[in-house]
Amino acid sequence: MAASNSDDEILYNFSPIIKVFKNGRFEKLVPNTFAPASLDPDTGVQSKDVEISPENGVSARLYLPSTAAPGQKLPLLVYIHGGGFMVESAFAPHYHKHLNSLVSKANIVAVSVNYRLAPEHPLPICYEDSWLALKWVGSGHEEWIEKHADLGRVYLGGDSAGGNIAHNIAMRVGSENINGVVLRGIFLDCPFFLVEDPMGNEANGFEPQFWRYVCPSTTGCDDPRANPAMDPKLSSIGCKRVLVYVAENDILKDRGWDYKEALKKSGWDGDIEVVDITKTQLQISFTMSSKNILSILLLFNYSFCISISTNTSDILYDIYPFIRVYTNGTILRFIGTGFVPACIDPTTGVQSKDIVITPEINLTARIYLPKNVNPGYKIPLLVYFHGGGFFTESAFSPSYHNHMNAVVAKANIVAVSINYRLAPEHLLPICYEDSWLALKWVFSHFKGNGNEPWLNNYVDFGHVHLGGDSAGANIAHNMGIRAGLDKTHGVIIDGIFLNCPHFWGKRLIGNEASNILVKNLMENIWVHAYPNSTGLDDPLLNPAMDPNLWRLGCKRVLVYLAGNDILRDRGWYYKETLRKSKWRGFVKVIEVIGEDHDFGVRFPDTPNAIQMMKRFASFLDQRKV
Repeated sequence: MAASNSDDEILYNFSPIIKVFKNGRFEKLVPNTFAPASLDPDTGVQSKDVEISPENGVSARLYLPSTAAPGQKLPLLVYIHGGGFMVESAFAPHYHKHLNSLVSKANIVAVSVNYRLAPEHPLPICYEDSWLALKWVGSGHEEWIEKHADLGRVYLGGDSAGGNIAHNIAMRVGSENINGVVLRGIFLDCPFFLVEDPMGNEANGFEPQFWRYVCPSTTGCDDPRANPAMDPKLSSIGCKRVLVYVAENDILKDRGWDYKEALKKSGWDGDIEVVDITKTQLQISFTMSSKNILSILLLFNYSFCISISTNTSDILYDIYPFIRVYTNGTILRFIGTGFVPACIDPTTGVQSKDIVITPEINLTARIYLPKNVNPGYKIPLLVYFHGGGFFTESAFSPSYHNHMNAVVAKANIVAVSINYRLAPEHLLPICYEDSWLALKWVFSHFKGNGNEPWLNNYVDFGHVHLGGDSAGANIAHNMGIRAGLDKTHGVIIDGIFLNCPHFWGKRLIGNEASNILVKNLMENIWVHAYPNSTGLDDPLLNPAMDPNLWRLGCKRVLVYLAGNDILRDRGWYYKETLRKSKWRGFVKVIEVIGEDHDFGVRFPDTPNAIQMMKRFASFLDQRKV
């Protein structure tokens, strides 16, 4: 059954940034997260927030390195965040972390600009706000800047849409001087530049309507603000050095290279370098006297988690957006490294705590208890396995902690979120072994005499559920198989919830061949996470090849699929295979049209995610699909 938004019809689906409906309503798909200014314990960098223009809401976060000494003047970076002109902020946790790291390593002062966002404030407002911020930097009104910043060494930087803004501000510097400010160079990380007639890989999914939506007054994608090659004044850009990062699989990659050619042909007499981050090894000097072009700005690597040092080694394998592994053993995870402590959630009242299941292997879990619970009344239990491609995330990451709080509050259940060990440090099948150990530990409380009082006092072991998303859904299914094969635990699993399950196979089905890059990604995940498996038809990955499929140890299965997900048809195939086996349970599949992989966890505040949460809670609470 397909679920869709019943309120109105979608006009534009600019996923994963925003959806626009025909009635004018829009839904931003990136959560508005916030990290407070602080003294960073890891880097010693100090930050504070300032108002630049209270009347229009322009603000910024300032960063000062721990090494800043009285009388010492440091280079100043003005950074402009990305987000498609419509989402993100200077205060988002990943930008805060990025700036802390940069300021510490480069020993600079930084100003991270928080400009107003479209569509509430359509372009060119973001340019005006950023220009206002740069003028404020030169005004001499801020103590940190006055005492510690060398305004003769100012740099502009930004990623994606922020790279676009940084370029356009540099153009304005070329025609409007700011007293005391000397712009030495700009750094553009995967800059958002467009063209009316797509070129190179842009023709594969290029969406010019996006630009027209954020900038209604535009003349089109050949507007000089979107396409610098069409700017007759390009040679007057107000700096002498430019560094551009491009990513091999980015649809904007060719536009970055074209930007270099346009600058060179314009008559501009500066230096520009374009770096393809998937092919180039960088040997960096962090001194301001380095001959490297904008060497200090090469530190802008957070978006793709590049390892930049004087001894960078060769890449062994790269599975973006999950992980990169180097031949010297260095491991860089692109996502899922965040941590939030167990707590009483102020929004839901759900209480959580962390427990150690097996100290010898550091097998842990987080347990959740709803607000309204009575020791005399037992409630259902959910054992949950997080996603992350077997390589990333944890039971303690912000997205999964928030997800569990919401599920537990909505369904009024107890939940145990398993923190299994990750590849490649712990190659598969370790995640399955860890999960089975954790599940047996949970089941050991069946008679009320286990070592965890929340499970003893509050759980109805006649209504136990397994659940997971993506790779975690794969694990949940395989735990269901194992529970069906091993009846010694005495627990009856009522149901299994699989959200965008990570299943695959050697023979491609449905839409799996439609995107060769994503197909290769799926296969690389399994090959590198489980190099000793039997291959893509390993029963752990392809349930259709499992002779024990019919022994799945539950009565009901609910599968959620995303219409835009390459794993979609594999989910339908799972249902077909289950029904053809000797399994005597009931399976239901719900496909949500227009959504992307794991939308319920990644974008929990969207209407379809909220509807999925309601269905998930009903599945857990009402004992029926």
